[in-house]
Amino acid sequence: MIRTAIGTVALAGFLLAQGFEVAAIHVNRDPSADPNVNSLPGGRLAVTSQDLRDLLKFAFDLKDFQLIGAPAWADGDRYDIDAKTGVDSGQNLRELVRLLLEERFALKYHSETREMTIYSLKPLKDGVKMIRRDEGAGTMARTSCGHMTGKRVASDVMAKMLSRYLGREVRDDSGLPGKYDFELSWTPETGPCSETSSAPSIFTAIQQQMGLRLESTRGPVAVVVIDRLEKPSAN
Repeated sequence: MIRTAIGTVALAGFLLAQGFEVAAIHVNRDPSADPNVNSLPGGRLAVTSQDLRDLLKFAFDLKDFQLIGAPAWADGDRYDIDAKTGVDSGQNLRELVRLLLEERFALKYHSETREMTIYSLKPLKDGVKMIRRDEGAGTMARTSCGHMTGKRVASDVMAKMLSRYLGREVRDDSGLPGKYDFELSWTPETGPCSETSSAPSIFTAIQQQMGLRLESTRGPVAVVVIDRLEKPSAN
């Protein structure tokens, strides 16, 4: 674990020192373009139709509520980016995006922990209603409009899935051992399927279909605070 951490820091430092040989940034005006971020051989970074807020969240592996201080215009233009470092960065795609933001968008930031309203995920007294399934390899999970399914999912992963939908940190206080299969259906408060679904709210659905509950409380949340951000420098 220590070797991995040291290796990651060393690579990040090398990338920062190396910089991008080429970085072409253009505004994407195609509303049908699919957003994407890819790492290609030879240290290349290819971004399609991503706004700056999403790039920041990707670079630091954040949920929306963990990103503090981004300017309103970060939700505006979507960018296509073709950049090359000249070194093969392997799997460090987030490091590449972070480096690009620092070089071309003048990103300055700091990390801190803030006390926020969060949810605590706990089991009901009657027990969980999911199927325990420890055998087999791999975890499968999918979330769509008002629907979430999982196979061989641990409780901490369930908390992360719920957190992304609820826009608030969900802390796993369930104490559940092992992994589970589950299916969750609810009526979203907003969106295209909010008026056609007859399912309950997500809070009721979690109790009825999973045997868990969400309790509102306060707790520490790791955040990234944006100190400086500018529109991209010229190509």
